[in-house]
Amino acid sequence: MADLSLTRKISILTYLANNSPTLRELADHFKTQPARMRDELMGLFTTEYAVGGHYETPVDVDIPENFDDEVFLINNQTGVIPALTLGEAMSLLAVIDDMYGSVSASTREHLANLRDRIASAVKGAGFGDALWPAPTVNLEEGVADELVRGIDNRRLIEMDYIKMGNDLTVVTDTVVVAPVSVTTGSHPLLIAGKGENLRTYRLDRIASVRVLEQTYTRVLEREVRTQYQDRSEFSGHTVRLILEPRARWVAETIPVESVAEHDGRLIIDLTVSSILWLRTLLIRIGDAVVAVEPPEVQQAIAQEAQRYLSEQGR
Repeated sequence: MADLSLTRKISILTYLANNSPTLRELADHFKTQPARMRDELMGLFTTEYAVGGHYETPVDVDIPENFDDEVFLINNQTGVIPALTLGEAMSLLAVIDDMYGSVSASTREHLANLRDRIASAVKGAGFGDALWPAPTVNLEEGVADELVRGIDNRRLIEMDYIKMGNDLTVVTDTVVVAPVSVTTGSHPLLIAGKGENLRTYRLDRIASVRVLEQTYTRVLEREVRTQYQDRSEFSGHTVRLILEPRARWVAETIPVESVAEHDGRLIIDLTVSSILWLRTLLIRIGDAVVAVEPPEVQQAIAQEAQRYLSEQGR
């Protein structure tokens, strides 16, 4: 899975606010060992706030030595309530929304509860117009949970994947892959290995998942991660887009380095950190793209497009 440390912290906090589990029960709920759960609790609340010349932790937790004793979330005894600025609240909502489609159902429920509480507080402070609708998850029931189970146990999965056929009709392909990770964002992807090759699949196109008994090796996991990292490492490239004037919205909505006009066309320079992001942007611009520079970026885009068509069975 993706790095879900912030999501996990939020989930643990929300769960403790509504339950009084034993350390063992808490560990079972979050699918870890009691000793590891204790370590996570110890590291959860390290943020400190300056109060009257000294420091107070905003939250305190009673962590038992015995695995079968209860864990208590203790109310703030100082009377100080940590507050979020509007910008901080918006940033936290954005982080929650980014994770929303790539976590298990139980974690998603906790995130939804936390999101509701933050949104209610923002509305109560008079900033309701700054909010955007909560995300929706277009996933078949149980898909995310089964993916998590396959990834956590390094087991192969068989899944039914919906894609476009050669004649532009929708077809369902049944594939067996090694699930390695899930990306975040509005369109999360399953990062997987098929044979020894990297494959990516949109989560909203996975109709069903069955976890198999067969496991895959750590060697394959490392190879898939390396291939995905190599494919994603596009950091710091300055890209020049030569566009038709009707694509001026690019310069108006995306942070760019410079904008100029020449021979009736826009010349936009921007720094790109992801070839996948650039591919999506070019698709949005469509036939208003005249050229992309430098040549190595053209080649990377062409390779990415060919890889995408191959993965979609086109």
